[in-house]
Amino acid sequence: MTETAQARPSMMDAFRSTWDTCELFAQLRRHAPIMHVPEVDAWVLSRYDDILPIIQDVDHFGCMPDDLVGEVPDELKSALPHGYAPWQPALVNTDPPQHTRIRKLATKALTPNAVRAREGAIKEAADGLLDAIQPEGHGDLMDRFATPMPVHVLIRILGVPAEDHQKFHEWTLGITELFVPTISEQRRLYLAREQVDFSDYLMDAITQRRRSPSDDLISGLILAQEDTEKSLTDREILGVVGQLVIAGFETSAGGIGFALYKLCEDRELLNRVRSDLSLVPKVVEESLRRLTPARGIVRRVKKDVEIRGHQIPKGTNLFLLVQSANNDDSEFEDPAKFNIDRDAAEMRKSVHFGLGPHNCIGKWVARLDMRVAIETAITRLPNLRLAPQQEIRVQQGMIFHRPEHLQFAWD
Repeated sequence: MTETAQARPSMMDAFRSTWDTCELFAQLRRHAPIMHVPEVDAWVLSRYDDILPIIQDVDHFGCMPDDLVGEVPDELKSALPHGYAPWQPALVNTDPPQHTRIRKLATKALTPNAVRAREGAIKEAADGLLDAIQPEGHGDLMDRFATPMPVHVLIRILGVPAEDHQKFHEWTLGITELFVPTISEQRRLYLAREQVDFSDYLMDAITQRRRSPSDDLISGLILAQEDTEKSLTDREILGVVGQLVIAGFETSAGGIGFALYKLCEDRELLNRVRSDLSLVPKVVEESLRRLTPARGIVRRVKKDVEIRGHQIPKGTNLFLLVQSANNDDSEFEDPAKFNIDRDAAEMRKSVHFGLGPHNCIGKWVARLDMRVAIETAITRLPNLRLAPQQEIRVQQGMIFHRPEHLQFAWD
């Protein structure tokens, strides 16, 4: 007998029923480790031992399809010839050998040392946000700190002029909203037009940096081409930057919010981490494992395959619930527990940044962003605590999820 189940009334309704989907995913792993979900036109997989080999196998499973967020309306097809992906070609949308070449060049601008050199700018962003809210003694740290924090970081590392900061913030939030399946068609049309404007803006920035390089990331991507015969094109640089904007924002914003929530849920842990900030990187990794803001990966089947007794034809979409894999009790001891003391071997299993050729190129930026934000918040906000009697609402998407609001208080 094959292990599968027909789709529930609505997978997104199930996601929205609880902000922490750990138990929901446990039920999927036990009763429906592979299931076809018509609403997303994909087979959904939830077990670690199924997901891991797929994300490492580029021969049978291809990159994220361009049509992931739906068919482009006729009135936008001329503006969006690649679907909702003016960032083409991006790492997430390409396979080897094109992916290998782009990644090799882009990595030169995103090494751990290159990212660490920007820590001062990231700390400046965190302090600036907290300067505005610290005197108030309470507030929504999701809306006023965790969400704007990665946008401010992107603004600094991309060299966005001050007069464009507000528009850049709006563009970033709008583009990630395209991955929320419940938005109206009218809203989707508006966001698609905004995405075209954003890509045009970034292309102009790339052109300017070619004429006059600076010390920002775009210039780094341009300068990384000098010793290579097949240099990155402007479109490829746009693809790398666009991917960092989308995935970097969602991972960092969700990760910061989730981490602060889990710390304040456990006063003993919060006090321990506050007294020893060297533990913050462990908080970052455990937050990404336990709640995994980038909760899903999409792959397209390149050759007919069999998965758990099901014949899956070429061209089929697979939705891999990496958040479920990261909470699979066959791989992680007591996975629902937020435990920063897990050993290194166990934590290396976590797939929150993917594994294999498509592992996240911006992982060092996200880690540094989260670490600095968490350190700054727990250091500068005395007696940080969750506000009582609040309903936790999460923006639930198939690819990303993050809290919409989180109310805190401090002395």
